[in-house]
Amino acid sequence: MKVSYLNLHDLLWAITCVECLLLVAVLKVLPTRRAQSRNLLSLFLIQVAGVLGTNIFIWNLNFHAAGVNDSIIAPMILAICMLLQGPTLYFYLRSLTEDVQLLQIKHAVHLIPAFFVSLVIVAFDIDSEAWLPWIELPSAKAAAVGFVWAVVRCFPFLYVLACFVTEYRVRRNIKQRYSTFSHLDLNLSYLILGGYFIHWFWSFVGYFIGDYISGNANDMMGIIDNYLSVLLVNALFVFGLLNSRQVMASSTPESSSEGERLADIAQLGQKIQAVEQGIEKHRLYLDSHINLERFAEQIGVRAREVSEILNTHYQQNFFEFINYYRIEEAKRLLRRPEAQESILDIVFQSGFNSQSAFHRFFKRLEGMTPTEYRKRAAVQKQTARPA
Repeated sequence: MKVSYLNLHDLLWAITCVECLLLVAVLKVLPTRRAQSRNLLSLFLIQVAGVLGTNIFIWNLNFHAAGVNDSIIAPMILAICMLLQGPTLYFYLRSLTEDVQLLQIKHAVHLIPAFFVSLVIVAFDIDSEAWLPWIELPSAKAAAVGFVWAVVRCFPFLYVLACFVTEYRVRRNIKQRYSTFSHLDLNLSYLILGGYFIHWFWSFVGYFIGDYISGNANDMMGIIDNYLSVLLVNALFVFGLLNSRQVMASSTPESSSEGERLADIAQLGQKIQAVEQGIEKHRLYLDSHINLERFAEQIGVRAREVSEILNTHYQQNFFEFINYYRIEEAKRLLRRPEAQESILDIVFQSGFNSQSAFHRFFKRLEGMTPTEYRKRAAVQKQTARPA
């Protein structure tokens, strides 16, 4: 008689493990100019596979009956993967707009919980059987297991807050550098962070109420926790895939956070004039793919100097600066009485490559839609005609 080692839940998690590894392979061959982001996303997927795979190994009683999981390897891998998911997601988000120096000593603090928990697992010989909450253990070993459980269930939740702060900075940095970017990508990243907030918060709550609910309810909470991971790993991959193909995959310019102050820029007047010529003479804002680096290259000024001039002299970031002139061009086109262009035509003629971004920015600046503006301009021209 054949023994089925995997139940339906285990089978789904095993498939997800394989999927994670396949996605890692796909990421390796995808073209991208941000290799660090791709590598960090790959590492995160490997950690998810490690969590799901070791959960199958630890919690499946058939493996315990067969006596094949009586070592500390599975609990060690599970604890390390769970404790490194938060830092990896945090650095992944940071890497979307900056090159993170991961080997700096200050970043070693993120490894301390995983290192310390690993020492506890080794010191107290916490194998897969000891990991199970219903197994009777000596008091010292039971305390060690309880400590490890507390850290791996509670610590990742702290990184959600750090990830939300990082996501805010990602948006701010993109607005400093790009005239157009995909709101879909950024909104999706917030959905993913919200999902991981639910995932890690669920685990966080489950740890504290586990002793006060039935064994079946506790098991169900753990199963749901793993299913959240299954769903979210796919969402995170979509986010990484979209960003590898959009503007955030572009090369990073010199950091404006360490940029020059306006008073320190040599030949400031000439460089401000170069910025104005790039707008008024060359009309670079009509290039739908213009970004800070390309704009700076066209006018012969360093990117970080352009960023400082825009922020300090014009009181605008690059995104606001370029799109202001695009809206001015759109208004000029909308006011022409002989114009027969559709609103969509004007979107592209004025330098936008997204109709939704055009409408959103137009209404923000003018307080009305482009169609309302065109109608009002037509009425004003008629009333201004001499009788």
